[in-house]
Amino acid sequence: MSAIPATENILKKPRSTTEMTVRGRKHSDILLGDGNLQPGRLWEASVTANNPFGKISIDIDSEAEESIRKSRKFLEKLIRDEEPVYGINTGFGYFADQRIDQDQLIELQVNIIRSHCCNVGTPLSRDIVMGMLLVTLNKLCQGHSGIRLGTIRHVIKTLEAGILAVVPSRGSVGASGDLSPSAHAARTLLGEGRCTVPHNNGFIETNATDALRDIDLSPLQPGAKEGLSLINGTALSTILAVKAWYEGKRLLRVANAAAAMAFEAMGAVHSVCNPTVLKLHRHQGTQECGREIYRYLGNGRVSDMGTQHRDNQWIQDPYSFRCAPQVHGAVWEELQHSEQVLADEINAATDNPLIVVDDQLPGEVFNCGHFHAIYPARVSDKIASALTTLASISERRINHAMCAKRKHLPTFLVRDGGLNSGFMMAHVTAAALVSESQSLCMPASVNSIPTNIQQEDHVSMGPIAGFKALQIVDHLRHVLAIELLCMAQGFDLQRPRQSTAPLEGIWSRIRDCVPALDKDRSLSEDIEAVSQAVSEGRIVDFSE
Repeated sequence: MSAIPATENILKKPRSTTEMTVRGRKHSDILLGDGNLQPGRLWEASVTANNPFGKISIDIDSEAEESIRKSRKFLEKLIRDEEPVYGINTGFGYFADQRIDQDQLIELQVNIIRSHCCNVGTPLSRDIVMGMLLVTLNKLCQGHSGIRLGTIRHVIKTLEAGILAVVPSRGSVGASGDLSPSAHAARTLLGEGRCTVPHNNGFIETNATDALRDIDLSPLQPGAKEGLSLINGTALSTILAVKAWYEGKRLLRVANAAAAMAFEAMGAVHSVCNPTVLKLHRHQGTQECGREIYRYLGNGRVSDMGTQHRDNQWIQDPYSFRCAPQVHGAVWEELQHSEQVLADEINAATDNPLIVVDDQLPGEVFNCGHFHAIYPARVSDKIASALTTLASISERRINHAMCAKRKHLPTFLVRDGGLNSGFMMAHVTAAALVSESQSLCMPASVNSIPTNIQQEDHVSMGPIAGFKALQIVDHLRHVLAIELLCMAQGFDLQRPRQSTAPLEGIWSRIRDCVPALDKDRSLSEDIEAVSQAVSEGRIVDFSE
């Protein structure tokens, strides 16, 4: 099979049927290289890869195209002049001082992709692989890599067709970029290895050669530096952190709703969420989360369910209620800060070396360390800690529901206690998930194992941080599902009293998933059902 020619216009520019105008040109879905790709948009585009009918349209900013052309033109001049430039006519890492002959430059770029395919373990999900490649493309479209525009379009066409490499998940330390997983992702472009493609109502695994042939695309023959540029950068570390951030934001909203249900079911004092009180704390997170909980509680209007406690309120509730706005608020602020860090990382030039061609510099090569994944690694570590804190305070509210202080609910939230154990073990499950999350909170980014004969002597462990954060995301979702189940049961046990309209809506959506607990049954299926509903936005509407 012939390789694609080393020319600029390998493919016609892809176009979408639904387009809008930016900077005088049309685009849809994802615009690369304009410096404005946001974490939320990136992740929402990435998850289209999980839908066999999902379509993504990718375009390149016009100014970015011009920068890409200029940097490539300068790189080709360097090649003609036979100047020694790292990764172009030298070896990699420890072999940086090893010169490579002109007639071996293409082989060098193919070799770096093949040799760096060393990951092992369970394959990454399609959304993560899609996200990795979108991060890589956006990096390349900053115009400082020296890659050909045609090569970028080659990658775009494979993504728009839903062709994604099978990428084993473990093997990156997040140092000179996520080299090994990115090499696996790039190998498909060469027509090598296995990949997954849409087929009927699902996906099938096939070999990359056949997948490319099916869309009339020849395997990529990487030009000088292109193999290195395709695998350099923080692609995996970044997209794992983006997913953890995205899911964390959604789960914080669920936690606010669950806390409000707990306030109502347990008869906790609502005034701790009064906006007048919240303002005195000054922190924006406290005010945002406190106001959301307060809205669920009726903005100060006591519901029928709440009236039974109005004349007999405890002076002070336990901290898991009284301090909910502050604890949830701190998580809110950490997620807000993480969003900005991730936006900067997504739109950064994380290649090495970098080429700068502008009015001040007609052309210069800079060796640098922008590929170090410390920023997304730190985000993942911070999110892991924040979401564990959210799970911990949720578990404490669950604990109080097991033996209501006001004695208005039966022990373990079930009638005929003794004969029935009710939610006894569901609370134990929540405690186990919180404990495991706490053990996962040791920051991965403070660890470092030097590699490449000490050349890469400080590494970020970004993917490890990301995988841990996503495990905690899953644990938090299940803990919140348990809290929602417990508090919905608390509502049922107080009927015919009614709560506020927003909380009755949540109660109804929980009951659409599972019935109330009249007598003992396996609760594992109930927890999973509500957890799935939370994930799909059927309990809290994330579009609001």
